Amino acid sequence: MASKITLCAVLFCFLLMFSSEMQITDAKYCGKPSKGWNGKCFPKKCNHWCKNKEHGAYYGSCYKGYCYCYYKC
Repeated sequence: MASKITLCAVLFCFLLMFSSEMQITDAKYCGKPSKGWNGKCFPKKCNHWCKNKEHGAYYGSCYKGYCYCYYKC
């Protein structure tokens, strides 16, 4: 009986070790003010601008009234 409990405990430990090794991390993005945006910021337009006009930007959003483009850090 004790050997079954020991075996289960060892298997459980291995399972924990392997699950902690395989963590999935989210991509991190860093924001920079848009180089070419002028005027008041509108979220949809800013997003479209950053994706299409700013080289390498993944998306854009408004922050304190300014258009920020986000790139992978």
